[in-house]
Amino acid sequence: MSQLPQQECELLVRLCEPTTLKAGQLLGVQGSEAWVYLLAGATVALMVNDQHGAGLAVGLLGADHAVGLENVLDNSPADIQHRVQTEGPAWCVKALALRTLALEQPAILSAISRQMWGLVTHVATFAASIQTLDVQGRLAAWLLLSAQTAETTTLQLTHDHLAHMLGVRRVSITLAAGQLRDQGLLAYSRGQVQLLDLPGLHQAAQPR
Repeated sequence: MSQLPQQECELLVRLCEPTTLKAGQLLGVQGSEAWVYLLAGATVALMVNDQHGAGLAVGLLGADHAVGLENVLDNSPADIQHRVQTEGPAWCVKALALRTLALEQPAILSAISRQMWGLVTHVATFAASIQTLDVQGRLAAWLLLSAQTAETTTLQLTHDHLAHMLGVRRVSITLAAGQLRDQGLLAYSRGQVQLLDLPGLHQAAQPR
């Protein structure tokens, strides 16, 4: 919304409803309706699934991002999911209503285009940064991205969730997190991860 002129912003606000997104919630088509979510505190992982249903996170969206804009373009790939990582507030709007408004208001269509291109750039950059990393490096990279996106160094993330995000077994996350903890980079207990040394985590996320 912050990208829009005041008049177009007011038109969009009239279509929106406030909502709270819950951790683990899948976003997209609810019943027969496709929705778009304008994030205002929640973070949402972009997941790519293979033919066996295994997922891999390739991006993370937070405040000032929109989720589900592909539904406005009537082009939602079946193998891509949006899963809420951090609970928080958002605005939701029906994709069909937003599509109609975008066709009438060039500024809104332009904002959607910028968001979509920004998403492509984000996914490409993140994928390139982790392709040569081992599990420990990928975990460090995901934790850094999570902290940056949620704007906090205290994250509510279980080992099961992290294993699902990185597409690995839970035991692999347990071992990698233990190594990072032993290096003094983080602490964790009961699903809460505290990042203690961001520069150290950044170094751990570099190719070896």
